[in-house]
Parts: sequence; C-alpha cells; structure tokens
Amino acid sequence: MNSLIMADYSTQPTSFKRLIAPVLFLAGVTVFFGFPFAPGEKVDFWFQSFFWNGKNWLIPHDHFLGKILAYDGPKALIILFAVYLLVIILLPKFAPRWMNRRQAIYVFVSMAVVSVTSTQLRAITNMATPLELTNYGGVFPHLLLFQSKPAGYPCHAFPAGHASGGLALISLYWAWFNQPYRKLGLWIGLGLGGLMGLYQIARGEHMLSHTLATLGIAWLLSALLAIAIKPTQASA
Repeated sequence: MNSLIMADYSTQPTSFKRLIAPVLFLAGVTVFFGFPFAPGEKVDFWFQSFFWNGKNWLIPHDHFLGKILAYDGPKALIILFAVYLLVIILLPKFAPRWMNRRQAIYVFVSMAVVSVTSTQLRAITNMATPLELTNYGGVFPHLLLFQSKPAGYPCHAFPAGHASGGLALISLYWAWFNQPYRKLGLWIGLGLGGLMGLYQIARGEHMLSHTLATLGIAWLLSALLAIAIKPTQASA
C-alpha cells in the first residue's frame, strides 16, 4: 500500500456533517437562480453577455477546434479514464500505486452517478438553453426554475450535462487522503469541468447557473458516496 496516498479512514470525518457544505451550496444556487425575487437571473444574463455580441456567440456552435479541445476531446479522455478504472476493478493486480480497487470503484461509481443524475434531472427542471431563448435569437422566453412552463417548453439545460463528466472527477479529492494528492484531485475535477462548462456557455448551450448547479450536485453526490464506499479505508 502506498503510504503517500492511503491512510486509515478512521482519521477522516465519516459523519453526515461533511454533507452540510454541499447541501448549503446547492440550496443557495437553487434559490439564488430559481426565483424572480432573487438576483440570479440578472447575474446569468450579465455573465452571458461576455460571450454574446448581439448576433453571434463567442465560439461558433460547431467550431471544429473548440469541439476537439473542450467537447469531444475531454469527453474521450473521461471515457478512457472510466475504462481504465474498470480494468483496475476487474483486474486489481494491474492497479497502479496511486489507485487501488476500492478507490477505483468509488471514483467510477461517482462518475456514473453524477453524470446520470445531472442528465436526468433536466427532464424535471424543464429549463431552456440560451440558444432557445428570445434573448439570443430563439423562440422561447426565459423562465426560471420555479416558474411554471407552458407545454412544449424545452428541457435541455439545467443542470449542465456535458460539464458533469469533468466535475464528477472532484471525487478524486475523496479517493485520496494525503496532500498534495487531494488538492490535485480537486483541481483536476474543477479544471476539466470548468473548461467543459465554460465552453458550453461560450457557445450558447448553457448559463452560469446551469454549471454551478452541476458543481453542487457533483460535490454532494461525491461526498455522499465517499461516506458509503469509504474509498481510503484499507481493503482486506
């Protein structure tokens, strides 16, 4: 066992107290951006203005280089990493020093649960993408999370599905115990997820609130799964 990465899980907080921060963050994002009395809508449109010149988005929707660097490329890397985790899970003798079978199970499950949850929630939240809004050349008005939607209103936006793949990697923070590995795991998730989320904002597929909601979901589910799976506990 690599002592630089592994540690006795009993030294970590295992109670549900670790869920307080992500619950508050996700609740704050939901309230701030979900009600007309809150200033979230203005913040969303203000942030979006950096990527919309009144006629076109900063990044054209089907820009080849953008798709390679921030859409297809990161998605392929995440899929390859998930396959590598499966290899570790099924053939633990090939596990590297920095990722044992228990940790691989935790990260793999976190990636799957965060991505599926973020994607499926959109059918419930019923939010439109900027491309679909009249503010940006679309045909639908901008309606907030808790405002009633007419029949046929789009449901493709909240939370952000593409960014969920990258943000799910913040689970690496709980997969490892010792520093600097935990910080590295956190920055991998935030960096890759932030890049993927910002790319979608810059081409009109999402708003800031959509990506922040995904971050809250990834944070909460990763912390919850860490309590359940205990990734840094030594395996028998």
